Amino acid sequence: MTMPQCKTRPLQWSASWTILTVLFNYTSANRTSVETLYKGLLSNYNPYIRPNDDQDQQTTVRATLHLIAINDVDELSGTMSTVVYVDVTWKDPRMMWDKADYNNVWQILVPQNLVWKPDLVVTNPVKKVRKIGFDDIMIRYNDNGVALWYTGDYLETSCDIDVTHFPFDRQVCTIVMIPWNYRHRELQLFIVENNIKLDNFTENGEWILYDTAAERVGDGPFEYIYFKLYLERRSSFFIINLFIPVVLLVFLNCMVFLLSADSGERIGYAITCLLAITVYLTLVSDTIPKSSKPISVLTFVLMVLLILSTLICFLTIIGLRFHFRSERKPLPKWLCKLSQILRCKKIRKQFGRIFKSDCRQRRIRSAENQHRSPEPESHPGVSQQTEFSKPIVSIVGSSDGKDASIYRQSFHLGESSEVIYEDCDELPEYELETWKTFAKLFDKYCFILCVSAVIIIGALYFMISSGRLSV
Repeated sequence: MTMPQCKTRPLQWSASWTILTVLFNYTSANRTSVETLYKGLLSNYNPYIRPNDDQDQQTTVRATLHLIAINDVDELSGTMSTVVYVDVTWKDPRMMWDKADYNNVWQILVPQNLVWKPDLVVTNPVKKVRKIGFDDIMIRYNDNGVALWYTGDYLETSCDIDVTHFPFDRQVCTIVMIPWNYRHRELQLFIVENNIKLDNFTENGEWILYDTAAERVGDGPFEYIYFKLYLERRSSFFIINLFIPVVLLVFLNCMVFLLSADSGERIGYAITCLLAITVYLTLVSDTIPKSSKPISVLTFVLMVLLILSTLICFLTIIGLRFHFRSERKPLPKWLCKLSQILRCKKIRKQFGRIFKSDCRQRRIRSAENQHRSPEPESHPGVSQQTEFSKPIVSIVGSSDGKDASIYRQSFHLGESSEVIYEDCDELPEYELETWKTFAKLFDKYCFILCVSAVIIIGALYFMISSGRLSV
């Protein structure tokens, strides 16, 4: 059993050695072929001459932009930071060879500083104008002379940012490229597709890339390529952490008119809410774009809400002055008329006429039923006499004096009893209205107006931000 094992080991080692020898010879031959190919192609190559045999012809270059990431979009400085790489292809007849003569070598890599390449430059940078790419990038050539140049860079480009509708704004940022040293008659730059490739794109936490576009524009002797990025801001963070808290604080400040004026807490409550809004706006000021051209609508909205909160404090003080005013000074007649308008008494009277006759009949029936009982009951506010032949006349009104209506009852107690129940004229308003009642009415309307103002401001802001209303 051991003899066959000793005979097979030399056979296995022999086969492995034969395979390694063939691979080594092939690699040596391939390396020699590549070295020979390099010497033959680059011996008389001039990297400063365009690859056309006829220099009067245009060199055709095609480019495709790949977006890797959007690092930052700064509203104040108007800059966009991106990581990109560009696929650039052209044909160079000087770099063609027959792969059969070079051991089937059909592709080689050449340092970019040894061969001709189009010098692409970004024309809207933030800091300085420079060529795209690094110094140690290789260019890949095929045996048919087609060059493939994959170059990448970190770009900081300028972007005209409009923060009017912040945080519901949309921006269009552009990366502009141009072959710097060549005119339109010498080099023609094409785009392979009318968009930007997003195969390796990593989404940004603040911006949504909802569309891209690529456009070729000829401007005089030069030819530009515009790579456009359509960005939409993610607004959830700003709505939850900025807009809603401020609106809730203003709503809370409006509740000051519901507090009792005798509690003595109104002024402290109103000022506390005002200080809370001011401190919160100071804390979140870093999240608001610090741009003055244009100014965000949200900045105006927050300022209006702050002014409204200040106005609430002022109205609170005025309402307290009305409440604690001395009752020795009667309410002026013009304030009484204003109270009557605010209470809408004329409208109530107009609608009350519909039910007036029905209410009067019910009152008459109630009075008749009470006087037909065997033992007459005493009515508060009604003076009764023991003699049935004499009429009993009484002025009936509410005991607390709140009801302005006064009635006169006249009836005879006997077999032919008769009840007369009719309304009398109302007392003058200036005898019923006081400073405290006017203060309550003032607080009621201040609360309604302030809450309505907050709702209207919020609705207008969302209409402007959504584009339904222009400013």
